[in-house]
Amino acid sequence: MPLPLDPEPTPWPPPSTLEAVLLAGGTALLALSWATHGFAFAAVAGADLVFHEAGHAILGIAGVRFLTLLGGTLGQLAFPVVAGIAFAARRRTVAAAAMGVWLGVNLVDVGTYAADAEARVLPLLAPDRDSHDWWQMLGMLGLRDRCEAIGGALQALGWALQGAAPAWVVALRCGRLAAPG
Repeated sequence: MPLPLDPEPTPWPPPSTLEAVLLAGGTALLALSWATHGFAFAAVAGADLVFHEAGHAILGIAGVRFLTLLGGTLGQLAFPVVAGIAFAARRRTVAAAAMGVWLGVNLVDVGTYAADAEARVLPLLAPDRDSHDWWQMLGMLGLRDRCEAIGGALQALGWALQGAAPAWVVALRCGRLAAPG
């Protein structure tokens, strides 16, 4: 049974100034940590690696090689997407935006991995260079020669999301400050 559409959807509540500042500042610090290979980025990347590997195991149940390979990327992206949808459904502005930032971080990571498909110089958990997920998937699709363009597009989307999510929160906050009364 389809859910009825809400004729008057609940508006997104504007965040507090502190929430907006913390999200924007935290996102900036995470980007700086990425650029300097710092602890914050390493901690997020470590968690994402667990979700990536879990995705392989979960979709590996299907017994289809391509889905098993793709499962890593989908697992890594699924967690911030599902959490973001849950927060969005409850109109939790800052939490939903934080999930957007996390998704953006993952897209940059996935894009880096995809762009590496031909060179295969990134360190992997498996000792065999041929175990590179994106090398295998793009090879199966006949797109390995486009790995840098595909990876670059994913990275650009990730960086855009990392900028757009806190910008949206700040815009909501500024709109609230400009409202009368």
